[in-house]
Amino acid sequence: MRFFENILLFYNDEFAGIKAEVIRLVRKNQTRLKIIDVFDNFDQYLELLPPSSSIDELKEVIISERRLEILGHFEADPDISSQITVIFKFGNPVVEIIKEAIRGGHDLVIKAASGNKTFKDHLFGNIAVKLLRKCPCPVLIIKPSEGVSFQKILAPVDPKTVREETTKTSEHEDLICRKVIDISIFMARMENSHLDIFHCWFLPGETLLASGRTRIAPDKLNQMKMLAEKIHNQRINTLVAEYDLSDIRHSVVVRKGDPGEMIVDYADKNGIDLIVMGTIGRSGLSGLLIGSTAEKVIDQVNCSVLTIKPANFKSPITIR
Repeated sequence: MRFFENILLFYNDEFAGIKAEVIRLVRKNQTRLKIIDVFDNFDQYLELLPPSSSIDELKEVIISERRLEILGHFEADPDISSQITVIFKFGNPVVEIIKEAIRGGHDLVIKAASGNKTFKDHLFGNIAVKLLRKCPCPVLIIKPSEGVSFQKILAPVDPKTVREETTKTSEHEDLICRKVIDISIFMARMENSHLDIFHCWFLPGETLLASGRTRIAPDKLNQMKMLAEKIHNQRINTLVAEYDLSDIRHSVVVRKGDPGEMIVDYADKNGIDLIVMGTIGRSGLSGLLIGSTAEKVIDQVNCSVLTIKPANFKSPITIR
């Protein structure tokens, strides 16, 4: 099963550091690849405009040179270069990328992260973070690397709706949980990676139950925590048991604590190369919030991230 058949790649100065991974994705998926380059500060080129030339002529020259630069990256891969389409836009990169993703029916948008920094130092940069929040299709932000990419994949999931009666909202969460695992398995098989299926839990109100007026006996609190842990382990194991992972090196990891903090900590300590995670759409705040856990992860993690939106997500950027 192929998940990505129509990829849109945003070209930037860091592309060389992710080229190998992009080629691998395109080749193994036998997918179409469209490359979009967006000039967001065209005024800087106006000083190069000869008196006898028009702005349109200048744009043609710039585009021609940029096209040669882009296609030059694929000279050694004729099977890939023959399948590439290159387009150029002038304007806001985020807006133009998302409009093209919608217009072209793309199922994946790829961008290179902005340098070898942590998220706090804007590893993904302003464009990447806005794409993660606003783009309706999956977005893959790849951290440039000279080594082999994605040898360790982390798939954080919250299977709270598995085997339970659901509402319309939780059905979307259930579907995205399964889609995270489906895509993670697909990526792990493609890359021959080790896959960690990760679940984090906590006992709501534990601090209040441990102290103050709502305090309960320590042994009763411990029983509650043990029961909660048992339930969460059952849920994740029930979900994982639905998949055939016999050909994939994998682990099921359950941690207690704040999900955002635990995901970042685990990724850092275990050398994770790629996190595949779902996001949630917030009514009335589409494109501004993608869920507290996802927001915390993209603010702190130091590896590549693939985010997946729920089916009911609506981008604030549309095609008129």
